[in-house]
Amino acid sequence: MHINNIMTLSPITVGPNTTIADAGRIMLDQNLSALPVIDGKGALLGIVTDGDLLRRPELDTVPEIGWWRGFLAPETSAREFIKTRGRHVSEVMTAEVRTVTVDTSLNDAVAIMATQRIKQLPVVQGDTLVGLLNRRNILTALISKLLVVDDVVVSDEACATMIRNAIAQSKWAPKGAVSVAVKQGVATLAGSVFSDAERKALLVIAENTNGVKSVADDMLLVDPVSGLGYGSF
Repeated sequence: MHINNIMTLSPITVGPNTTIADAGRIMLDQNLSALPVIDGKGALLGIVTDGDLLRRPELDTVPEIGWWRGFLAPETSAREFIKTRGRHVSEVMTAEVRTVTVDTSLNDAVAIMATQRIKQLPVVQGDTLVGLLNRRNILTALISKLLVVDDVVVSDEACATMIRNAIAQSKWAPKGAVSVAVKQGVATLAGSVFSDAERKALLVIAENTNGVKSVADDMLLVDPVSGLGYGSF
């Protein structure tokens, strides 16, 4: 899946001279956490987020700049002063923005968001902003996938085979220690596991298998050191 299938087209934007008050009002009214900042030609200049507005003297949330820091790092201190007290978007926005293109895969975009710890990615074509990908877009896409009902009838034996194959292909599962049986869509997993995480992951494999209506857990947790079993879950 590519992000052009789920991104927000023509997102709401602001200009560099937009006041902080107006930008904040737009975010509140439109239920947004970020606003791309563009120039008169549509080129992306930066992005302003609700996080950029957390440290403000109006809220008494600005950290004090000590005299020693102002003396040793005057430029850094001046930039922090602007960032926390500026009245226009250009003064508080993040200018160095990580962007993606319409051809970026969703997998790559999500990896960027996870590693960079960001909630939204401007989508550009050249220098021009064409869209915005945010977590809400991704959540919407996920829900649409989860709610898809597969009308194909899968036999119990086919379900069991798919579960066994998935277990065999996993790198963590106890391959020969767990048996699988499916009857009228109910998958029963039995045997020994060596951690609660393994048990839960095996149940997830079963519940994600087409044709499985519910999962019964008959597995035993075995201490890998003593070999003692602690009963079924």
